[in-house]
Amino acid sequence: MARESYPHGPIEKKAQEKWERLNLHKSDLKDSTKEPYYLLFEFPFPSGDLHVGHWYAYALNDLFARMKRMQGYNVLFPMGFDAFGLPAENAAMKRGLDTAEWIKQSIDRMREQVRGMGTSLDWSKEVVTSDPAYYRWTQWLFTKLFEHGLAYRSEAPVKWCPKDQTVLANEQVIDGVCERCGTDVEEKRLTQWFLKITAYADRLIDDLEALPWRSDIKEAQRAWIGKSEGARLSFVLSSGEAIEIFTTRPDTIFGATYLVLAPEHPYIDALLESGVMTNIGEVRAYREATARKTERERSENKEKTGVKLEGITAENPATKEQIPVFVADYVLASYGTGAVMAVPAHDERDFEFAKRHELPVQPVVATTIINSHNPPVPGKPNTKRNVIHAVLHNPKDDTYLVAFLKDDSWGDQKPVNFVIGGVDEGEDWIEAAAREIREETGYTDFEFREEVPLPVNAYFYQRQKEVNRDSDIRTFVFSLKSDARESVGEEEEAKHEFKWLPREQVASRLNIPTDQLLWRYMSEGGFATSESGRLVNSGEFSGRNSEDAMWDIVAAVGGTRETQYRLRDWLVSRQRYWGCPIPIVYDPEGKAHAVPPENLPWTLPTDVGSGSVAGGGSPLAHSQELKDRVTRIFGEGWTPECDTLDVFMDSAWYYTRYLSPDNAQHFSDPDLMSRWLPINRYSGGSEHTTVHLLYARFFYKALYDLALVPTAEPFIERYNRGLIMGTDGQKMSKSKGNVLNPDEIVAVHGADAVRMYLAFIGPYN
Repeated sequence: MARESYPHGPIEKKAQEKWERLNLHKSDLKDSTKEPYYLLFEFPFPSGDLHVGHWYAYALNDLFARMKRMQGYNVLFPMGFDAFGLPAENAAMKRGLDTAEWIKQSIDRMREQVRGMGTSLDWSKEVVTSDPAYYRWTQWLFTKLFEHGLAYRSEAPVKWCPKDQTVLANEQVIDGVCERCGTDVEEKRLTQWFLKITAYADRLIDDLEALPWRSDIKEAQRAWIGKSEGARLSFVLSSGEAIEIFTTRPDTIFGATYLVLAPEHPYIDALLESGVMTNIGEVRAYREATARKTERERSENKEKTGVKLEGITAENPATKEQIPVFVADYVLASYGTGAVMAVPAHDERDFEFAKRHELPVQPVVATTIINSHNPPVPGKPNTKRNVIHAVLHNPKDDTYLVAFLKDDSWGDQKPVNFVIGGVDEGEDWIEAAAREIREETGYTDFEFREEVPLPVNAYFYQRQKEVNRDSDIRTFVFSLKSDARESVGEEEEAKHEFKWLPREQVASRLNIPTDQLLWRYMSEGGFATSESGRLVNSGEFSGRNSEDAMWDIVAAVGGTRETQYRLRDWLVSRQRYWGCPIPIVYDPEGKAHAVPPENLPWTLPTDVGSGSVAGGGSPLAHSQELKDRVTRIFGEGWTPECDTLDVFMDSAWYYTRYLSPDNAQHFSDPDLMSRWLPINRYSGGSEHTTVHLLYARFFYKALYDLALVPTAEPFIERYNRGLIMGTDGQKMSKSKGNVLNPDEIVAVHGADAVRMYLAFIGPYN
């Protein structure tokens, strides 16, 4: 007998209709009998049909909302739509529809689907960012920032499509070409609007400490802000120009063996015009190739390319030596000064570049090793000594001579190492290494080959002499010429057994940390070390701790102490139609003025639309309706701002509007904000941790300083949810074409079954 299926369709529909009639999930924000709990998830772009990733975002928060209501809280659980921006524009153009009409259709469809999930959302608080009643307040808030100097205009480098005559966001540049038309992208400088987020950099870092967020979310924000304590130093070029660099490691300046300029550095422009440089064509071609890359591509590119500026050198202010100058795209104009002193011994990027271009590597900080097998013993005498490690190589069969200690008192930790010995007072280091080989091994016919450029400072307890050793170690490699050998003394014979090991066995047999590190360096062809430690090859500062000597070195070379940030001011201008118009007009002299409140909302004109327009540029620049409006209100000679705002502006404050979505007098209700803010839990995607979440915190702090919101932070708890992956192993997304529409599954199993499955698919955060 066939089992009848559960009739979920009629039951779910009946329940949802009853909830709607009863306004069951509408929150009374003025109810003071219950403790308020504000639960929020990031509102979505209207994209038409939902996929399973949307269900994961909404349905699981819905379970939590129901639990909090059962616990006695007055829960606010709202929904809205982040309706401006590039995704909506592209989707509408793809379908040949008016963007506003496409948005309306998409929102209607998404409302229907989200309601069909059985969510307990309060739809009475809905906001839509493209609604003039909403973006009127986005504009009002922008004018407040403008009036207080937090919104300003400045020239900035942008990615430019010469065919569409428009600025492109990074996501619109694919392999150096415009994703829409396939034209090679150029870099140019345009005057843009910015918000002064850098003025809040320290507060954005410091205020993280008290937030009960996961440490990885906090660290992501700290890293994005990128606060760096360092120094500004000056390198004088052979052309007479002084190039300033910012470095967090001024203690390594004695190891700077070349200088690197970002391709956008203004000095490159001057060089191309001056004729001083002898490879102008090569440098110009490199700059043009770099202009087609995004900053992310340049930062992540492991192949460190660059071009030497032929005919130009720089003086290292510490060593007074002339060093070469390069242009390289791994240096970004947006960080520091757009120029770096390259210290390949102590910076991995510089080291990779130096290897590729066969540049010198000069170590200036010794790597510090504390021997865990034989650590210093408290109370024992401390002695300093210069120590050599001698590596004897037989090139005939590619073997290496290794010492095995015979003393059984060490147990399983008996040292296996290269030849080790002390340097006598006044003795030459290389001669000391050769002497130790002769005395300990008896070999006499060998020749010096090279020094391993990795100075090491080791701390350990020397059992035989019952002292703690503080050893400065240098390593020298010798080549065996013949088997000629003399006998060694009985004392030396009793200490070690020497064995020739094939190259492939050396790493597995060495067990002394210093020798292991040195062998790794030799095997890998070198690497950069970034730790602080004892200075070497640093003139009068050699022997001092690098951190202790740092600021003395800065003073000695005429530098200044400085704090810098990776964070750059927030560029909010967009040369697109479908966005919030920037509420700025310009008088006949070109001075910017905020559109007065009585003229808000400053609506989008309807005589232009999405997509490229004849003549290119921002679509609003071609609107006669907008020009006529400005002339009518402000007079002849006045002109409009034609850019629209970045969509992250819309989402920087939407959570305050949920509290009073129909308020025509204020962007939100001050009394309700005092009761309901900050938000108790804010759930969203981890990809928004360093952009949206950071921008929202900044924007809210700015409003707090203007006495417009009641607290300094907008969110008590941030909850980063996991990602639903498509069958191709990538994040489920319409742009990737890997989405799974849940409607078919719901039709068979019902909404509750799908919700329950998602609830137990894995850890939500």
